[in-house]
Amino acid sequence: MSGLALALAGCGPRVDCETEIWYVDQGEASAVTVSGDFTGWAPEPLRAFAPGAWRRSFTLDPGDHDYLLSVDGETVRDVFAPLIGVHPDTGQETARVRVRDCAQPAIELDTVEATADGALSVQATLLRGKRGPDIDADTLDARLSDGTALDVFTDDAGLTATAEGLAPGRYTLLIDALDTAGDPVEPITAAVWIEDAPFDWGGALVYQVVLDRYASDAGPIPYDPDRIGLRNGGTLRGVTAALRDGAFETLGVNALWLSPVQDNPEGLWPGRDGGTYEAYHGYWPIEPLTVEPALGTEDDLRELVDEAHARGMRVLLDVTPNHLHEDHPYRAEHPGWFNENPDCVCGTPDCPWGGFIETCWFTDYLPDLDWQEPEVPEAIVSDLLWWATTFELDGLRVDAVPMMPRGAVRELEYGVSRPLEAAGVEFYTVGETFTTERDTIRANLGPFALDGQFDFPLMWAIRGFFAWGTLDAADLADAVEASEVAWAGSGSVMAPFIGNHDVPRFVSEAAGQTTNDPWGQPPAQPTDALPYRKLVMAQAVALTMPGAATIFQGDELGLAGANDPDNRRPLPASASGHPADTLAAVSVLGQVRTCLPALQRGARRTVYAEGAVFAQLRDAGDGRPALLLVNNGDAEQRVSLSVGDGAPDTLRDALDPTQTLAVNGGQAYPAIAPWSTQLWLADDDPCHPGDTP
Repeated sequence: MSGLALALAGCGPRVDCETEIWYVDQGEASAVTVSGDFTGWAPEPLRAFAPGAWRRSFTLDPGDHDYLLSVDGETVRDVFAPLIGVHPDTGQETARVRVRDCAQPAIELDTVEATADGALSVQATLLRGKRGPDIDADTLDARLSDGTALDVFTDDAGLTATAEGLAPGRYTLLIDALDTAGDPVEPITAAVWIEDAPFDWGGALVYQVVLDRYASDAGPIPYDPDRIGLRNGGTLRGVTAALRDGAFETLGVNALWLSPVQDNPEGLWPGRDGGTYEAYHGYWPIEPLTVEPALGTEDDLRELVDEAHARGMRVLLDVTPNHLHEDHPYRAEHPGWFNENPDCVCGTPDCPWGGFIETCWFTDYLPDLDWQEPEVPEAIVSDLLWWATTFELDGLRVDAVPMMPRGAVRELEYGVSRPLEAAGVEFYTVGETFTTERDTIRANLGPFALDGQFDFPLMWAIRGFFAWGTLDAADLADAVEASEVAWAGSGSVMAPFIGNHDVPRFVSEAAGQTTNDPWGQPPAQPTDALPYRKLVMAQAVALTMPGAATIFQGDELGLAGANDPDNRRPLPASASGHPADTLAAVSVLGQVRTCLPALQRGARRTVYAEGAVFAQLRDAGDGRPALLLVNNGDAEQRVSLSVGDGAPDTLRDALDPTQTLAVNGGQAYPAIAPWSTQLWLADDDPCHPGDTP
């Protein structure tokens, strides 16, 4: 630490001991009251201080407090409260406020400015405790996770910390201190990136990695259908080697989603489908803070993340806050943390999903956590924050979202994302809600909930059009619009995709080979070109959508497979024939996606949707649009497309650079061959393959 350190006692702002509860509307309400645990659940009036605005301050004890508002006699939950509680008598969702101990001093991060040339400037406010100890300024320390010490200056206004000459990459900013009683003050731990331009999850290309099935220390893993439910030997080092070889950059990938890495049990376990499994997938954790030895070590995980960050890639970790394995120490040490419902296995006749989704168990050896128990969110959030900070993660993929109460994801956002985002870098949380119902997905989106979710309804529509033939282009367009309407106003970055580890492989469904018998009749790799062409069309639609588009490991080359676990075959060592052609096409789509501004932040509109032909335009208003056109039929089609007056005069197909398209008065009239995909960019756009900067 350098600079001037002042004794802070007697000067500077104090921690606010008042909790303000407020309500705003359009001026229609005449009376607003609050009732909560701090009022004995009796109504207390809020005071009007402006037309349509009401508030009241309370002095509350440290900890959690639940409350409800009543607006002209109608009880409502305060939607501006970041946390959700439960009424002790009715079970109704309440607002929850978390009150810190105002007797303790605190550090509040105000601004962080990081520039591409490696300069970092930090401003923080130092708050004095009320009638308690103050911050001991001589103990203030600001540093980065690589050991770089920041120059620190403190005065009555707070703390300023700076550094220069930082190399590009991801850092964790750490600010801590002791109070004058010698006890630690709650530290600041926030993510900071030094990079040319801020990363935008809305234009991300995520690659889903099933670690046990990607690659081993020795390289590619042979496919053995007799071992499809067992460990296949994939490791963290196998992914790191692929990073170094440029495998993900070839695809245009700028974010990795890693399957769970927590320690899982040894031995064989019965599956719900009658098969026998090892815990190769990572979804049965037995330790809270231990890396699965079969995958590698903590150092191996750090090395993987560091390699990704060195390339500007983000890393998401898959986590399972809904359940644990019966061998997890929490099960024996805290039996009251679980929904004691082992005979209620999810989806069985006596335990249907609809009636028991928040309390049922996946199997009788996977106890379901009860998030209504106060110690559960405290423990699980603490564990996940440890993983996120220890390995400098950039986000989480949250498993089984609808199997937890809505308050659970709020706790994750508040306890993990909020502190890590203090410097303005988004910690992306994306949820899995396996459903066709958009309302169910939307329920866990918003400013205090998940940052995004996988768009399952859109996936089903894409499969219906391209793989099953049950929908036409107009149906697909309707599904796209329905999703846009459903997520509008949530501020969310959704994740479009065509397949994942829980559904049969797209190419097998497109070939009509899905037996749904992963153990007895695994489908062969298709030999005909058509299923692969359908996959490219489907992938093109997903990769030109707004959001964090996601490719499931193996879909880039059309890997075959029935449903789980056959859809998790090891990644082949190489590709030839139709898989190689598919890989080449998906690589072009991916590279263009992460290069072209229109596919990162441009507005989207459907410009044609009739019969077998679907077209959509992405345009950022910079004269560099992207026009996707697919023909999912057996005859050539010529269509008329309105691409806008600002479109370039000549477009060129990124997938076939020999083809150009004239634009006159904002209109284009392309011809498209059967079962084919076109991605038209400005003729001279630098994001054309081979021209990519």
